[in-house]
Amino acid sequence: MVKRLQGLVIGLIIGTLLTSGIVFGEQFTKNAELFFNNIKIYIDGAEIVPKDANGNKVEPFTMNGTTYLPVRAISNAFGKDVEWDGTTQSVYIGKKDKIKPDAYLHNLDYNDYKESDNRSNLTIVKNGIITDYDNKIYTNGLLFNINYWGEIVNEEDTKVLISYPLNSQYLVLNGNIVIPKKYTTSIESEDKCSNAQTNVYIYGDNKLLYKAIGVTQSKAFNFNNLDVSGVNQLTIKIAPKSHTDIALTDLALYK
Repeated sequence: MVKRLQGLVIGLIIGTLLTSGIVFGEQFTKNAELFFNNIKIYIDGAEIVPKDANGNKVEPFTMNGTTYLPVRAISNAFGKDVEWDGTTQSVYIGKKDKIKPDAYLHNLDYNDYKESDNRSNLTIVKNGIITDYDNKIYTNGLLFNINYWGEIVNEEDTKVLISYPLNSQYLVLNGNIVIPKKYTTSIESEDKCSNAQTNVYIYGDNKLLYKAIGVTQSKAFNFNNLDVSGVNQLTIKIAPKSHTDIALTDLALYK
């Protein structure tokens, strides 16, 4: 049954024109008829239910022969962030700034995590602060508390392994590898961290892409433009020489 709403439409209508692409409307005041025809949306054959930022269902509508879909529902269906900037009256789908990373590794769901002897502890730092021994501050990344005593000689003695599915979506990875002097997260806080020499290896589909040998409190590592094109699974291996804390920070992925 067709539901008809006739009245005053005021404000910003933002939608997707099914016949000719994306339409960004401008602010206006207009009398119009809106038709709600129980419109369904399918992406690759799977139906999606459009919802607003609060999780409430939003029904597409037709006005003057044009069908409008909620931007957030479409962006979510394609795995894109959506942001509204009221100061410029602009909608951003995907990244807002061309310089801004497309994703941070710590925001992805890892699909494999292994600890030797089950004596390590992984903390995902999302809303925390890490300070290294040069007093540089980092606000995102991966923090590892590795409870191990004894010297590691070979890479095969890796005490922590963690893998992320990149699914060939990214071209470049940037990041830093540091020994934290102190850190504060929503989970815990520590002012005096252990700082043993540590080796870190980064693999793409079992191919060694980068290695940091001998990370210490006075020797941090950073890598820029690490080629991850075509990589389906990124794996990080950590091999400390004894009990230590180590952080991989600002792990920025670019397409």
